[in-house]
Amino acid sequence: MIEEEIRQFEQAAASGEPPNSTDGFQSLDSRVISLWRVSGLIGFGVLLLSLLIVVLAVGFAEPKFFVWLFIPWLALAAISCWFSFWYPPRFYRTWGYRIDAKVLETRSGRLFQRARLLPLSRLQHVDIERGPLERMYGLASLVLHTAGTHSANIRIPGLEAGEATRLRDRLIEIGGDDAV
Repeated sequence: MIEEEIRQFEQAAASGEPPNSTDGFQSLDSRVISLWRVSGLIGFGVLLLSLLIVVLAVGFAEPKFFVWLFIPWLALAAISCWFSFWYPPRFYRTWGYRIDAKVLETRSGRLFQRARLLPLSRLQHVDIERGPLERMYGLASLVLHTAGTHSANIRIPGLEAGEATRLRDRLIEIGGDDAV
């Protein structure tokens, strides 16, 4: 049965189809695509600005190298912008989660596909995180913590803020038997 679900996940990821309610998976809020685009542009912008400062410093010190450094910088800027707009919709289509009475399952990833199961009886606490950009888009991330190491948590990004609160309350209600 698990092999069948993994095969279905791989087919959905390869076809670019978003997880949907026909297989029980809920997709993220579509506004997360814009959030990921803006986040990517900000991250690449910081990197590109740092590199531009280096290019300009070297260009002033040795003007003959300026063109040889500025052209690759422009290419990197173009690739960064293209990637920031191209990748988020594809990543969005691979993300999904579902909850039943005993387990939370998340699936994500294009190149490296990841399926995670969280038995709700192991759930210790649930956090809602909202950074400035997430608040601007009306989104939130749900972080579920279990007993274990530093990686013993599951993060569900890109949920509508009210849905994140409802999901948190539902998970606490389902997993609230203090079995840990």
